[in-house]
Amino acid sequence: MNAESRSPVPSFRPSVVFVGADAGASHCSVVLGGEDLKVLGRAEGPPSAMKPGGAAAAAAVIADTARRAAAQARASLPAVRAVVGAAGAGRPQEQAELAAAVTQAGVARSVRVVPDGEVALMAAFEGRPGILINAGTGSVAFARDPAGQVHRAGGHGWQFGDEGGGYWLGRRALDAAARAQDGRSEGSTLLARLLGALGLQRFDDLVRWTTTATPAQVAALALHVLNAAKEGEAVAQHAVTDAARELAGLALALEPHFPGSEPIPVAAAGGLLAPQSPLAAALRESLAASVPRARLSSARIDPAVGALKLAARAS
Repeated sequence: MNAESRSPVPSFRPSVVFVGADAGASHCSVVLGGEDLKVLGRAEGPPSAMKPGGAAAAAAVIADTARRAAAQARASLPAVRAVVGAAGAGRPQEQAELAAAVTQAGVARSVRVVPDGEVALMAAFEGRPGILINAGTGSVAFARDPAGQVHRAGGHGWQFGDEGGGYWLGRRALDAAARAQDGRSEGSTLLARLLGALGLQRFDDLVRWTTTATPAQVAALALHVLNAAKEGEAVAQHAVTDAARELAGLALALEPHFPGSEPIPVAAAGGLLAPQSPLAAALRESLAASVPRARLSSARIDPAVGALKLAARAS
């Protein structure tokens, strides 16, 4: 059963509809709901992160995904309001451009665009203080302090680091493959795993593949590091431990915004930090060592629902 078929089809046509969207670098999720915040429709789409000059392209994906969610909800667009949490929309200019494009695409009469971490914060903490660590294609942490102010650490893109995220781990997989090819490190199955996953025969084929691979394609290699680590391979386990240490470092950078000695609620989001992921387990250990006040929750976070809540609560 796919994600779009899990939400029940309502037997009525809602008169007031809000839209929440999570526009990420690996996929797009859109939910529709009424004033009671019940999810009436959900749809998944391809990547829709905001890139400089790319508002129209991102809006087209969001609009198509929203129309499919609306069809499931038996609702018509434009909705009353929409909130879009978008990767790559950390600055006012990108937020304004994407909001205008989503409005023009007919998704909602009023559209607000915020960084993707803000909608995940709402989904995780309902407006209460806490830290949200997100590891997907990249990595970022957001915090809402006790005064209600939002702070951020990381999330500057793969060129600047995005340590502990998918691209970073995918790059570690390529590094391990090269070292195994040269005999410069202990044995690793990562080269064989990457060749098999990509349908390649030799290391030279992998080198050619990297010359045209996008950051998202490199990030997708992180899955093979996690699988190898889960199976006990030392090289992969070291990479996962290092990734967890980097992610915990984001929380450490945000800890000063929580004065005193009270415990700090921490939530995890992003495809790499699913509850059964070895990276989630390693993050728990790293947080215990570097941020003893952190209390990591294992609850799954639904950023699109967080965006829906922001849309419904807007004045």
